[in-house]
Amino acid sequence: MLDDFREWLSDNLRYILLGLAVLLVIIIGVCIFRLATGSGKKGSSGTGKKAEVITESITEAEEADNEEAGVTMTAPSVEAGSDLVRDDAAILELVKKYYTAAAEKDSETLSQIVDPWNEEVEERILANDWIEGFENISTYSKAGPVDGSYVVYAYYEGRIKGISTAVPSLSRLYVVTNDSGNLVVTDWNSSTEVADYIAQVSSDDDVQALVADVNRQCEAAQEADPELAAFMEALANGTATEQDTESDDSDEETTSGGTAMATAGVNIRQSASTDAAIMGTLYQGAEVTVVERGTDWSHITFNYNGTIIEGYVASQYLDFGD
Repeated sequence: MLDDFREWLSDNLRYILLGLAVLLVIIIGVCIFRLATGSGKKGSSGTGKKAEVITESITEAEEADNEEAGVTMTAPSVEAGSDLVRDDAAILELVKKYYTAAAEKDSETLSQIVDPWNEEVEERILANDWIEGFENISTYSKAGPVDGSYVVYAYYEGRIKGISTAVPSLSRLYVVTNDSGNLVVTDWNSSTEVADYIAQVSSDDDVQALVADVNRQCEAAQEADPELAAFMEALANGTATEQDTESDDSDEETTSGGTAMATAGVNIRQSASTDAAIMGTLYQGAEVTVVERGTDWSHITFNYNGTIIEGYVASQYLDFGD
């Protein structure tokens, strides 16, 4: 019988080995499948899911008051073909740190990320007493005039003390890389070349579209919240607080009506102050409608491709045709 078994084993050995090989492949495949599916479940129900829930809860907390007022706000999207870079990680981190420190009056942190830092700069950044927080911050950046520099348009929703609806705003920052290789916020008016470059970039169609989008959201927020509208009007007139404007408009001689032409690239501000949010940018030669002409600041409207941008421009950059 043993000889018969040996003879049978010899005749069928190759089939037995083939079967064992197939079985081994199946076992290995099952193990790999279980390992792969186990890792996937861990990612979706563990850290990944937790991060998603945290993000949603933060968003709901920040937008609860706005939704109650019937206002929908969102950081604008970037147009196709635009060279604006949205939410670059390093730039976004810097800008969030900047506005958090500004809201908390944290001079120590600001001194580390603003260059140059002196009493004048500190006073200008910390002069704002009516915004208590900056929410939903997003950044849109373009390459600056020198290597390692960036023109940054920062979107945020400003939370004003005593008013439930936040204000969608867009501010411009000039960011450079310092000698230590760190990004810092600096003065874009430090040289004529830099200021001219930034004014030119700010006149690009994609930047103007970004400004117009934020302007529409700001107008919608004011239409939905009368208290906010009243505050913004007071701010524009220089009566919101003593620190909101650099000059006292009540002492200015003003006239109304007519048109004017921009003599250089210049910002349209939300109120008569260099610290106010940027509503748009005029290019040299742009024609504006004068709502009210003042000695230092003029209230104007600007028709940008069918979108009316209203705000304040330093009068020295306007030619009134006198």
